[in-house]
Order: sequence, then structure tokens, then C-alpha cells
Amino acid sequence: MRYEYEWPLRYPDPVLNEALEVALDYLQGTGQVEPRDGAEHLVAATILSAWSGGMTHRIRLANAGIRAVEQKGPFMPHPQTDENRQPRYGH
Repeated sequence: MRYEYEWPLRYPDPVLNEALEVALDYLQGTGQVEPRDGAEHLVAATILSAWSGGMTHRIRLANAGIRAVEQKGPFMPHPQTDENRQPRYGH
């Protein structure tokens, strides 16, 4: 699956998108996240932080993003990004 992420850089390194794709494909394939549940923001922020620290290998960057989600525990979608979420009143 192709992911389009707005990196906060003028000319982002292509390895950032490659690492993001590897990480999210893995996390979705293992059922740890659902498409468009907001996890891409945590994964992307972690990848960008590792890349800014000098890591440039796409698999190592992807692993950093994967570890961030796995250490966080079950990923709960953000209400604004979950289009199917129904408000719960009094329940």
C-alpha cells in the first residue's frame, strides 16, 4: 500500500516514505493497527526523529517506527481520524 505523508521538510529524503511504508505494511499485516487509524503519525514522527539523529537505513528506520507502536500498546484511534466511530451518549 502506498502512503502519502506530509513530512515537515522542504525536500524529504525518499527513504522516509520507504521506511514508513515498510513499517505500516508490517503493523497492518500483523493486525496491530488499522488503515487510517492515526498510527502513521506516531510511526512517521519516530522515523523522522531517528533519521534526524543520523539513521539512514530504511529497515532500521522502519523498525524504530514499529517499536514505537509496539511499546505504546494497543493503538486507539483518534476520534477525529476514525470516520466510522459513532458518538456514545450515556453508555
